[in-house]
Amino acid sequence: MLNSLQNLQDLSGNCSIKVKKIVDGGMYLCEIGTAHGKRTTTLQMKKTLLIAAAALAASIISSEAQVYSQNIVGYVNIPTKPGYTSMANPLGNGNNSATNFFDTVSGNSDGNIILTWTGTRYAQVQIDSGSSTGFSDPNTSAVKPAPILAPGTGYLFNNTTASNTVTYVGTVVVGGSGASTNVVGTVTNVLSSGTTYILPSSILPIGGGITSVLQLQNPAGALDGCLVLIPNINAAGAIHGYVTVQFDSGSGTGFSDPNTSAPKPEPVIGVGQSFLFSNTTGSPILWIQSL
Repeated sequence: MLNSLQNLQDLSGNCSIKVKKIVDGGMYLCEIGTAHGKRTTTLQMKKTLLIAAAALAASIISSEAQVYSQNIVGYVNIPTKPGYTSMANPLGNGNNSATNFFDTVSGNSDGNIILTWTGTRYAQVQIDSGSSTGFSDPNTSAVKPAPILAPGTGYLFNNTTASNTVTYVGTVVVGGSGASTNVVGTVTNVLSSGTTYILPSSILPIGGGITSVLQLQNPAGALDGCLVLIPNINAAGAIHGYVTVQFDSGSGTGFSDPNTSAPKPEPVIGVGQSFLFSNTTGSPILWIQSL
């Protein structure tokens, strides 16, 4: 695992891929350059979660019994600068098709690219208002189906146009009823061990420390050695390696450097942000969140 990690972190000159220059249609886990020249803006995702007060008030359907409704609706605005943004859909909306969140009709977003992780590489489609589905292959212009962007699964967005805002509208996804009277419900994201890396996100529309807020717990060191990789996006909007930490119950912070074992701060994941995760346990991890 360390050799693999070192390869990821030492990528200068070894794998510089531009979105428009893919021969095999996939992008591997390596440096990714922007597709349209130099970018001069830094990636500073400002996340705003606005859930209507009326919806929250209506969530309490019986104050005496302290039963809470799971129907919480709202929207999340995520600004995107030119270049790459690590993203995730934080709200459920029907079939969660990308057409629910991206403008595929006006032509103003044509050429913007969505990259989903296959387990070994990124698959890519571009927004194309001339396509019957609203999406096409960025290399061949062949019609492609709209990506499904379900909460809990991340993706990369390459903004090849001007800075804009992606607005997610939908319902907070919660599954079973809460274990206590002050909990609306719970939801579970299964972190597979079947591939070296997966690209998950919080199913709930919350942001903060991956353990302290997002509730990816490490009971009795069960996740020790599992890796969290956050893409390092430079001022040009290109990805140059990953900021990587491992779960480490022996560290004062709960996390450490996978190469030196030096303590590292708890990773902070924003609302609507994804991250790469390497499950080294050999078994699926149940990431249970409650609201």
